[in-house]
Amino acid sequence: MKIIYSITRYHVFFLLFFVLLTYGCGKDEPVSEIIVSNEIIEEEQTEELVDQLPDLGNSDAEAYYKLGIDTIKMGNFELALKAWNKAVEIDPTMVKAHSYLGRAYYTRGMMDEAIDAYKKVLELTPEDSNGYINLGIAYRYNEMYDESLDALQKAIEINPISAVANDEIGSSLLKKEKFDEAIGAYKNAIALDPKFPQPHNNLGVVYLLKGMSKEAAAEFELFEKLTVKKNAEQAKIMGGGH
Repeated sequence: MKIIYSITRYHVFFLLFFVLLTYGCGKDEPVSEIIVSNEIIEEEQTEELVDQLPDLGNSDAEAYYKLGIDTIKMGNFELALKAWNKAVEIDPTMVKAHSYLGRAYYTRGMMDEAIDAYKKVLELTPEDSNGYINLGIAYRYNEMYDESLDALQKAIEINPISAVANDEIGSSLLKKEKFDEAIGAYKNAIALDPKFPQPHNNLGVVYLLKGMSKEAAAEFELFEKLTVKKNAEQAKIMGGGH
């Protein structure tokens, strides 16, 4: 019997996606703004939306890319996907469109398509550690755990101080039921970024599975405290406070 572990989530995808849209996808962004959510969120039911792709010309990839950005803000995945696919049809080297395609496919649970999109990103930017993290996450949700670990290890080779990559390695090891190795990976993530909440939550899950309820409770408490602090800091940034 295959055991599927569920990690508790405390944020909604659309909020994350709007943060991504706000901060863009440049290489200098903090990892936490770039990486896709490490759990899939079920789509909310929305009213039927117009998904007819307008004719913006067959040479303006940027126009279709921007159309995708505008329509995803309204929750219209179908039109956004069409727009970004048209953008990369016109300009196959448009990394940002491939990246957004990967995020959108991932969020819809279309893992094969997400994997293909992230692979294209890496073909165009082979030294992008974030691209390998995104690919590793998509592999994990496609139950391709060895491939996930390979991609995440590549991310660490490029960026040895990536707390996110170590956290994701822990989650892939957890899927393989390698609990002790997963604990080591989560502890590495915490050591690299003590303010990063998620590995504390994930570590708590492993401790529970090992029957270490006291240690699990301590990690969950740390997760809650760090999450509150992080959310307050992000709200201050987005609100323009000082």
